[in-house]
Amino acid sequence: MGDIDPQPLLAAGRQAHQDLMVDACTITRPGTPTLNRTTSQLTPGPATTLYSGPFRIRPQRTPSPTEAGERRQVVARYNAALPFGALPSGALRIGDVVTVTASADPRMVGQTMTVMAIDYASTATAWRLTLEDLT
Repeated sequence: MGDIDPQPLLAAGRQAHQDLMVDACTITRPGTPTLNRTTSQLTPGPATTLYSGPFRIRPQRTPSPTEAGERRQVVARYNAALPFGALPSGALRIGDVVTVTASADPRMVGQTMTVMAIDYASTATAWRLTLEDLT
């Protein structure tokens, strides 16, 4: 690495990226389900809230076609960004649930998505996630 200290540049980039986060979300982890032995139905356990605060969300340009049985469907995927220091490393997992709680696009409020990928990078200005629409 050269003589340039990247930390001031990263701090400025992280603040600038956070300033673009005009939406808000809550991220939860589903609780352990319990089996009702009488009905053989699983009852979801209480969810744990991992994060609630600002974020940025954008649709991926290319939807992902998938097959479910004999039926072809298109899955909507989104790129989301949380403030860089929003959570400690390892706090999120694939399968955690993101719910949009406020948005400049009112159609997004209430949308629920699942975390499909969590990105890490040495010079990241935000914590980036790939989400898949559950609806």
